[in-house]
Amino acid sequence: MIAFSEGDEMKRRYAGVWFMLLTVGISPRLDAFDYETLDSGVKESLLKGEVVALSKRPDETGEADKRFVTLAQVLEGTRRELWDVIHDKEDAELFVDGVLESKVIESSGTEILVEQKTRVGGPKGAYYYQLRHKLTPYSRSDFKFVSGEMRDVIGSWWIFDGPDEKRSLVVYSLHIDPGIFAPQVVVKGGMRKSMPGTLKSMQREVLRRRESGRNEKE
Repeated sequence: MIAFSEGDEMKRRYAGVWFMLLTVGISPRLDAFDYETLDSGVKESLLKGEVVALSKRPDETGEADKRFVTLAQVLEGTRRELWDVIHDKEDAELFVDGVLESKVIESSGTEILVEQKTRVGGPKGAYYYQLRHKLTPYSRSDFKFVSGEMRDVIGSWWIFDGPDEKRSLVVYSLHIDPGIFAPQVVVKGGMRKSMPGTLKSMQREVLRRRESGRNEKE
């Protein structure tokens, strides 16, 4: 057995504490972001049903990535109801504003490859592309560009508990780069106008499915 002096023991304890602090510091923690942690003014706007622009994505602990437009809204629905609608890629063209075609072409575990044609703006107006989605059911999805008629697409969906059990906080963050002939200032301006429509589409479909299920039971 190796004997430690009191000084050695104190050093060992401090080393353990510092290691723990460093580990926490370099690991993005989503549990530090939820409805209750939001500014009171932001919560007031959300409770009114407004779409709120966030200065950072929920997983950003340092400087914000300026490429993204990040919006939040409190929507009626459980996390499961909202997840099922947000990730229904086979029927997205039927209920999401701006989606013209959508289908899953690969599916394996918690990843799917989706091919879509959407109305984005820019010189072509509508674009074909493929996105790979990494899924964390009922809480988060990250997607990134694989191929298609654009230069880049990156984004995420988050679903958090809301102000009560009937509502959830949804965060939608997106970066789109259609190419050289579409300046980012113009693209981001268009996204700020179109992304609230996407959130509205999700809300409308959750309520439609809920009502449809109710009617079927009757």
